[in-house]
Amino acid sequence: MNIILDKNILLAPITKLVSITERKSIMPILSNILIDFEKKETKIISTDIELSAIIKNEFQSGYEKKVVVHGRKIVEILREMEMGEIELEIKENTMKIRQKNTEITLSLQDPEEFPEIKGITGVECFTANGRVFIEMMEKVVFAISTDETRYVLTGMHMVGKNGKIKLVGTDGFRMALYQANIENLKDFKGITIPKRSVLEIEKIIDGEEQILISTDEKHVQVNSKTGMILTRTIEGNFPDYENVIPTGNKNIVSVNKEMFLKGLKKVSALIGKNEPVRVSLKKDMLLLESESEIGYGKEQLGLDYGGEEMTLYFNIRFLTDVLTHIESENVVLRAPSTYGAVIFEDEENKDYINIIMPIKV
Repeated sequence: MNIILDKNILLAPITKLVSITERKSIMPILSNILIDFEKKETKIISTDIELSAIIKNEFQSGYEKKVVVHGRKIVEILREMEMGEIELEIKENTMKIRQKNTEITLSLQDPEEFPEIKGITGVECFTANGRVFIEMMEKVVFAISTDETRYVLTGMHMVGKNGKIKLVGTDGFRMALYQANIENLKDFKGITIPKRSVLEIEKIIDGEEQILISTDEKHVQVNSKTGMILTRTIEGNFPDYENVIPTGNKNIVSVNKEMFLKGLKKVSALIGKNEPVRVSLKKDMLLLESESEIGYGKEQLGLDYGGEEMTLYFNIRFLTDVLTHIESENVVLRAPSTYGAVIFEDEENKDYINIIMPIKV
């Protein structure tokens, strides 16, 4: 059978899905992408068993044919093709890709060997605006741990409670929490989605669509009109994040975010990306200082502050991560009188908070 189509009909979805394919696996079939040509639409499918995704488009081939082809190789080939139409000649074990003077033949695998993607009928499910949900994930994913010895922290925790969906990321030293009202949301117990899966959801889900999120005891599934992603969750008890949020931080100051961020970038030139920066709150002033064998730097920021004077040490990367993800003009800092967690709030969005534990020096 021969199919003529624009190369981007295949290239765009395969590019989004190819990172799911396993490079090193005891199942070589998982290095492949399944292209399912149906009469009314075309589906592109990728899986590594733990994580699976489907992207649909409206291309109608007029045939019903499943093609299993090496994911990374077909991406490389399609990228090098010129813009415009390509021709596919599909036989039982091969697929030829033709365009003008170019002809490349790829070996095909048996579609019967490709794992079946079985979606879930969620024990709990809710709908959300795709753009809002993606924004929520982007604002917590940076705080997720990369330490595999604390495996339960290597994912984003999601819980439904009192009509709000809450997303949490933490590595034990900092935490990001974003919550949003969801209409008709039923309470559901927390589940933890692997960070890798969160990043794939951000790539695959169209922010302009309403999405349906379904969960069971071991899976989360996100559906939209143009795609679906299904992932296993991380087993284990996620820390009690609500008890981590301080309630008695009475030293409060509002700081211009851009001035704060620029000041940090200046003094951070003298230290490593994970070294401490000294942050001192004084009357009507925020003082940023760094020191190393290379030298000493400081930046003074004028502000309205009449609380207790204090000096705090923070991981410089943690601070810059927080400020980068806060969107309002000012960031509100809430510090305790004694050593403890410090809250950083978006002045215009009280549903988004960050918490950083200072470094003991």
